[in-house]
Amino acid sequence: MTTNLAHPFYNHARRAPERLALSVNQREFTYGELAELSERIAAWLQSRRDEVKPDEKKETKLVGIMASRSWPAYAGILGTAWAGAAYVPLNPDWPERRLLSILETIDLDILIVDERGLKLLTPAVLRGKKHILAPGNPKSASPISGFDALPPHDPHHAPRARAPGVGDNDLAYVMFTSGTTGTPKGVMVTTGNVCAFLTAMQSVIAQSNTTQSNTTQSNAPSLSAEDRVSQTYDLTFDPSVMDMFMTWSAGASLHVVPASQMLGPSRFIRDHQLTCWFSVPSTIAFMRDLKMLTPAAFPSLRYSIFCGEPLPASSAELWRQAAPNSRIDNLYGPTEATVVCIGQTYGEPDSVTESRGTVATGKPFCGMSAAILSDSLEFLTPGEKGQLALSGPQLANGYFKDPPKTAERFPTIDGQVWYLTGDLAYQDADGRFHHLGRIDNQVKVLGNRVEMEDVEAHLRAVCGVDSVSAVPWPIANGAAGGIVAFVAGSALDSGGIREKMRARVPRYMVPTEIRFLPRLPVSVAGKTDRKALSAMLAEGSA
Repeated sequence: MTTNLAHPFYNHARRAPERLALSVNQREFTYGELAELSERIAAWLQSRRDEVKPDEKKETKLVGIMASRSWPAYAGILGTAWAGAAYVPLNPDWPERRLLSILETIDLDILIVDERGLKLLTPAVLRGKKHILAPGNPKSASPISGFDALPPHDPHHAPRARAPGVGDNDLAYVMFTSGTTGTPKGVMVTTGNVCAFLTAMQSVIAQSNTTQSNTTQSNAPSLSAEDRVSQTYDLTFDPSVMDMFMTWSAGASLHVVPASQMLGPSRFIRDHQLTCWFSVPSTIAFMRDLKMLTPAAFPSLRYSIFCGEPLPASSAELWRQAAPNSRIDNLYGPTEATVVCIGQTYGEPDSVTESRGTVATGKPFCGMSAAILSDSLEFLTPGEKGQLALSGPQLANGYFKDPPKTAERFPTIDGQVWYLTGDLAYQDADGRFHHLGRIDNQVKVLGNRVEMEDVEAHLRAVCGVDSVSAVPWPIANGAAGGIVAFVAGSALDSGGIREKMRARVPRYMVPTEIRFLPRLPVSVAGKTDRKALSAMLAEGSA
């Protein structure tokens, strides 16, 4: 079977070209306008690929999208899909060192950038790049081309449902997540994975439910062309895939929340009369602190999804009061299982994990399976705690150029491939799953997945010593508000360490505090005792 993720968008563009498709940075694009721009990008990509000699063509067609949440990024993603290629999102906020590490791993020769991405095109980044598409009509020398110089629109070039060479096993995107060695891991997600996710999500959204007794809308029908959907997730965070392709598959409009309003988007919700809100749960806490969650503040919302970190039941209740006409879903899923694959509607019986005070993880999507495994990868019975594992058509194809890590995290058990999430959980008697935290040192920090070993790899390089440790702190409802670094023997002071870290990693990975110790505590096995460090923080003795 073959498919193309851009096809539903272009179907709507043909049927209703005048409908709003995208609102971003005070600029609006109809389906017709965005389709025309994306088709021209696809033609440009195809012509660039045709210029490559047959013996130089790469097996995997990858296009880097080095852009923020801007119109060149969204058009670039659609154009890449239509051209039958896969996109690789690259955050302009990443330090050059991290960006170069990813570019070296994936060896991209085509980039689409926006104004912010254009400023990052240093000689080191440009090395090996054959073609770059940038806003306007840059006067720069090759290999940079301007959007103004794109091939003209061809009204007879109808979009194809099944673009040649694009099958279910072909890549849709490669998304890099935090890695344990200081080198990010590229998760390879196929078009078949995304299609399975979209089909399952349509079923989730359409299912009838009994939420709060005073909720005027007792069910949330599938998204329609009348819906106005938020876009809050960075393009390097895979819930953005849900934002874009769920919206455009329905013919609805996508409304990008500007960075200046991300912490307090109440006015944006009202001004744009949003009907669907998707974000990390911490947004609720920020809005609560800003006193924006007044009763019935958002009457236009009919469906709200929170994912990316645990959803506190208290936050869900505040949101229910502020958006009384909205169904509230807590969705769970790692990047390796294509966005989300387990869900729970807030307000249903037993929808809260009492021991954690968070909304339950819920039950698997249609077609997906979940299980609790022991340390020896044996299946555990309901009520027993262990590692949450996932299986089904949403599982990614593993990690880019890393077969050992793929084999480790995607083992075959009893003839079936599973993904080991590293999350501690249990299943209750009704088949509902409950998240209890991490079994390793990977946590959500301000909504971003971070492995402490990744932070420590950079700390060692910065501090020039091996005696470093990173501890997520403070912890609330399974997520971290920051990172505390413990260092022994470095000549640098805390300011110097933080300055050097900012040049290497994203902001959310820079320790919020640096604590210096004569030596780090060790366990019986001779390893750094993280529990002892956490206890020091809890007791205030560090």
